Amino acid sequence: MIKKITIFALLAMFSCVSMVAISAGQPGTTDTVFNRKFVQKLKPMMPYDQLVKIIGIEGAKVGEDKRSSPPKALYHWSGDRKSALDIKVVAGKVVDVTVTTPKKQKLSLGKNGELVE
Repeated sequence: MIKKITIFALLAMFSCVSMVAISAGQPGTTDTVFNRKFVQKLKPMMPYDQLVKIIGIEGAKVGEDKRSSPPKALYHWSGDRKSALDIKVVAGKVVDVTVTTPKKQKLSLGKNGELVE
């Protein structure tokens, strides 16, 4: 009886650990909370790589327009507390930013770096 309980406990623990390992490090999934304070760290036309360094993980590519010159790409991050970040990248630079805060507010970064609600 003890062996069955031990085996069951080990299997349950292994499945929990493996799910964490699978979800950790996936593009677009982060513990970062996207809110007003986060948006204030961003600058217009910042390099995509610099944004990735701030967040700590690549975004999930959710769209691409290779026909435009230069090509455009859309990326998405799902953050902590049900927040989200969506950006548009052109020629390696972030040209459009939209944040959905934990309070479901939509915030954008204006062309001059101002916060737009």
